[in-house]
Amino acid sequence: MSCLSVATAKGRLDTAGCRKLAVFFLTCLLVFSSCSARNSVNKESEIPFVKNGRLYSFSSDSKNQFITKSYKSYLTSEGYTQRAVSSSLKNGYILAWDKKKQSLYHIDNNQKLSCEVKLNGYISFVDKNYVLTQTNSFDENKGFCFSLYQLKYSYKKDKLKLKQIWKGNIDCFVSDCFFTEDGICICGGNREDTKNNVFFITKKGIHKCFSTAKNSDFLRILNTENGVYAFLSGRDKSAAKPLIYKFSLTGNSNADDIECTENLNKDSLFPSDFDCFFGYGFTMPAVNQIVLPASVNGSINFICYDYNEKTIKTVVSDVTGCVAVLGADSTGVYYMARDPLIEGSYYGVAFFDGNTSTKLWDK
Repeated sequence: MSCLSVATAKGRLDTAGCRKLAVFFLTCLLVFSSCSARNSVNKESEIPFVKNGRLYSFSSDSKNQFITKSYKSYLTSEGYTQRAVSSSLKNGYILAWDKKKQSLYHIDNNQKLSCEVKLNGYISFVDKNYVLTQTNSFDENKGFCFSLYQLKYSYKKDKLKLKQIWKGNIDCFVSDCFFTEDGICICGGNREDTKNNVFFITKKGIHKCFSTAKNSDFLRILNTENGVYAFLSGRDKSAAKPLIYKFSLTGNSNADDIECTENLNKDSLFPSDFDCFFGYGFTMPAVNQIVLPASVNGSINFICYDYNEKTIKTVVSDVTGCVAVLGADSTGVYYMARDPLIEGSYYGVAFFDGNTSTKLWDK
C-alpha cells in the first residue's frame, strides 16, 4: 500500500509547468465543485462557498443585493474545500467538513454550531443527503478506499446521523462528481493515467458506466434529464477536438471506450478560434442546456448547447472561467469564477443567466 497526493500518480505529468497547472485543477476539484444535483436551491437556501480555504455563504435570493456571511469562528488550519461544504436540507443551515478535526458541522443561519458529527477521511465530498469520503492510501491492486454515507436529520433537535451504506476500493483520481437522489457519480483517471472512468455509487453497490482514453486532460460530467454528458478539459489551452459524450448511469457495465460522441465543430455557431474545453461546465435545465467552458483564442467563452435539439444556442464571450458551480435557480447559475492561466484573473462569485456573466463578489 502506498500514499499518494492528489497530483502524484505514476506517469501523471511530464513538465514542471504541466505539474503546476494539474495541481491547480486537482485543487479545484477539492476546493470547488460542479456537483449538479446539489445545486438546485430555493429562496430560503444558504449557499456555502470557499475561497482561499475560508468558509463563506450567501442567500440564494441575493442577486440584487449580494451579502455574504464569513464564518470566522470556524477557521481551521487545514482550510475548507468546496467539495466538503453544502446547503443543508434544513433551510438556512449549511454543512461543512473540517479536515483537521475530522468532523462534519451542521451550522444554523446565525452561524451557531447546531451539531457536530465525527467523519474520518482524507478527502470528503458533501451533499445535503450523502457524504463520500476517500482515504489517502492507495492499494496497489485496488485503489483508494471510498465510503458512502447517508445523512439522517432530526429536525426537532437539529441533530445529524451518518449511516454508512457502501464501502469499497476504486482506482480513480477524482476529477469531477455529482450527487443524485440515490448516491453519487464520480469520474477521474486511473493510476496508469491511460483511462478516464465514470462510476455510479449507491447503497446497492458500484457501477462503472463510462470509460474513454485519457491524454493530458480531466474528465468533467454533467447530469441532465436527458442523460449524462461528459467532456475533456485540457491541462492547458492546447488544441483539442470539441467532443462531448453522452451516456446513462445504468449503461454498459463493461463500458470500454464508448463512442457516443457529438463533434461540435459541425455546428454553424461553433467558434472558429476554438482551442479546447477548459475548466468546469454546468447545466441550465430550465432551458434544456449544458454550458461548456471553451478556450477561444486563449479567452474563456461559454458555449450554450441545447441537448434536446443538439445544437449550439449561443456562445457568450467576456466571461471568466468556471472553477465551481455553487448553486442554481430558474434564472441562472451561481459559480466561482477564475482563469488560472491569466495572472490577476477575477477570482470570486459570478452569476450566469444564459446570456451574461455578472461578477458579484471577490473580497
